[in-house]
Amino acid sequence: MPSLPNSITTRAAAWLRRLAHDDRGYTSEAVIWIAILSTLAVSVGALIGPDIIDAARNIHIGRK
Repeated sequence: MPSLPNSITTRAAAWLRRLAHDDRGYTSEAVIWIAILSTLAVSVGALIGPDIIDAARNIHIGRK
C-alpha cells in the first residue's frame, strides 16, 4: 500500500492530466477573465484619465 502523501500526489497528478485534456468550462473561464481585465482597465482609465486630459490641456506650444 502506498504512503498517504504519495497516494494523494498520484491522484492529484492523474486528475490534473485528465483536466488538462478537458475543454469544458474553458469558455466560461475566458469570459470571466476578460470581464475582470476589462473592469480593471476601465477603472484605471477612470482614475488616471482626468489627469492625462488636464495635462494635455495645459500644453502650450511657444511661437517664435
